[in-house]
Amino acid sequence: MNVDALCERLSTSLPPLFECAPAPREGVRVRTPLLFPDGGVIDVFVLERGGAYTVTDFGDAAGWLEMQTSSRQRSHKQQTLIEDTCHTLGIELMGWQLIMRAVLPTNLADAVMRMAQAEARVADIWFTMRQNPWESTADEVNDWLIGKKF
Repeated sequence: MNVDALCERLSTSLPPLFECAPAPREGVRVRTPLLFPDGGVIDVFVLERGGAYTVTDFGDAAGWLEMQTSSRQRSHKQQTLIEDTCHTLGIELMGWQLIMRAVLPTNLADAVMRMAQAEARVADIWFTMRQNPWESTADEVNDWLIGKKF
């Protein structure tokens, strides 16, 4: 299916606030009405792969979350929350990228909605990060024990 036909299919099956346009390299970009906590627009990308579709965020949500901290690694708590979100919504976490593979054309609108929701939920993990510049010793020990799987 060409890009225009794919956009037409998505436009008829998604609410009017979702905008579909050709993506810069391949597939289509669906601009959603959902926002990252800083007001950035959440985009979902749909790529055709052998009769089925791949729906992804190309790492936008995890990348946004990473930019909110000075640490280059996700904490154990963040990783667990991201994995729980993915499991709940039926999305795979591949490195930094949220991805759904082998999506059938009949399930495409649902997959786009779930991906957009997953991106918003992953970005909202930022709200669970500690706002205080200090942490109690008990919290630090607990996080360390969980990280070491004791």
